[in-house]
Amino acid sequence: MLSCVGRLKRLLPPPEEAAGAVDWNVVEESLGVRLPSDYKEFAEVYGGGTILDYFILCLMVPPHVEGLIEWWEDEMWDLRQFPDEVPRGYVIDQGSVNLLPWALTIDGDFCYLWMEPRQEPDRWWVVTRTRDMDWSVFEGSMVEFLEEVVAGRRRELWMPRDFPGEEPWFKTTAQYLADTDPGRADSTD
Repeated sequence: MLSCVGRLKRLLPPPEEAAGAVDWNVVEESLGVRLPSDYKEFAEVYGGGTILDYFILCLMVPPHVEGLIEWWEDEMWDLRQFPDEVPRGYVIDQGSVNLLPWALTIDGDFCYLWMEPRQEPDRWWVVTRTRDMDWSVFEGSMVEFLEEVVAGRRRELWMPRDFPGEEPWFKTTAQYLADTDPGRADSTD
């Protein structure tokens, strides 16, 4: 039986070279929380990157963990500016946050892992929000969500009509930067 990532690979070809092994103990210690197993498997196969240069996956992997933790804190600070727009159950209070961003669109829409129950990361669901603060829940893991989206079985308010199309593709962050700003590509390694 194929893992979630194995099924996703049939729909969304991974990069030619796997992203590689990650010392998850170091990452999880930095975050203060364990991460789901499919998140880790996806990160080691695909790494951070983009689907169709629209959907950007910002995964907590070295060497960018510190910068991404700052990004996480900034995103929670942004949400704290609109507490009435955040559904009950999603904690954004400093020191007790239960939303972990893992992706965004070029239009400012976000995907989070809802870290409940905190000690059981393989049971976390995906929560998304548009830039206009319209929220939705997917009762499954990050990779299950990606599989549903890439297969065209899941639509979110923030998705363009033609996303992901008939031949979705994934590009690593380094590939994306090389295509858009060749001078920055070397700084991601």
